[in-house]
Amino acid sequence: MPVRSKSAPRRTSLGIELRSINKTFGTYSALRDVNLDIKDGELMALLGPSGSGKTTLLRIIAGLEFPDAGPSAAILFNGEQIDFAKPAQRQVGFVFQHYALFRTMSVFENVAFGLRVRPKKLRPSENAIREKVTELLQLIQLEGLANRYPSQLSGGQRQRVALARALAIEPKILLLDEPFGALDAKVRQGLRRWLRKLHDEIHITSVLVTHDQEEALEVADRIVVMNQARIEQVGTPDEVFHKPASPFVMDFLGNVNLFHGRRLQGEQVALGKSAEDGQAAKIFVRPHDLDLDVEDKGKPAIRAAVQRVQTAGALVKIEVLTDAGETVNVEMPHERFRLTPVKKDDVVFVSLRDVRVFFEDYSI
Repeated sequence: MPVRSKSAPRRTSLGIELRSINKTFGTYSALRDVNLDIKDGELMALLGPSGSGKTTLLRIIAGLEFPDAGPSAAILFNGEQIDFAKPAQRQVGFVFQHYALFRTMSVFENVAFGLRVRPKKLRPSENAIREKVTELLQLIQLEGLANRYPSQLSGGQRQRVALARALAIEPKILLLDEPFGALDAKVRQGLRRWLRKLHDEIHITSVLVTHDQEEALEVADRIVVMNQARIEQVGTPDEVFHKPASPFVMDFLGNVNLFHGRRLQGEQVALGKSAEDGQAAKIFVRPHDLDLDVEDKGKPAIRAAVQRVQTAGALVKIEVLTDAGETVNVEMPHERFRLTPVKKDDVVFVSLRDVRVFFEDYSI
């Protein structure tokens, strides 16, 4: 779904700073000492499981919730503190998961709504509204559906209309709360590629809440991984995936195998060592970073039996059961599988190529 650059105006955006943000609801702590800088014009994803605090943080940025009072707490837009400013004063556009379109209004009128309800002194002329809405419908590639109603649109089309309505008021910040969560996988995949291209065209500071790791990795400039009301790590998709800062980040982003071991000397680690051999270690390995052989080649490896082989898809997925009773998942290209074909109940030897080790106090 290409974006038409000639229809995409450049917009003024804002940088956002969050300092010592805490939020409690009764005895429940939704956010704990959150500090975050969102750069002017970047698309940042707030990623984490349900209950991690990402939507609460988004609502605080929007002004729909306010942080707990504290001597160091502050919300700044381009350096200006706006802790308790109302949503309308913050110039934010909000896109929800369930569209929230007006069923009795056409596509055109849904997009025009934010402009028509402005105070009379600030309201554009009818010609200006028509020009703005037409421009936005071209931007979201729905110019031929202006007179249709939401019930006559697909889910993906409705979400694009919701996005156009948010952009109509020319916000300086765009906030998206699980915008594709209600759509099926194929539509979701197409829309997130479209959103990334659209963002590159309009260059507006955007914050996307999602629990979909693949979505965050594909769309965002940077990712904030949240867990239990705190920020675990902030970084580019490459940084959080390949250089996770904690066991939670490693485990949450993509498929992973967990092995237990012990520290020997320095940073050396051995699998399955007893408690008296040294400090406990968690050893994480992604399925594609495992090698599988049908015979013992004399290198460090784990003996296992094949439980299941799945060849449908881009990668061959093999589930094995180790002699210690642990399930391990291995992934490999079809070309490699053809060189080492295995079937259920075959004995194999699994070796670790690229590992991430976490001890109690630090990681390597």
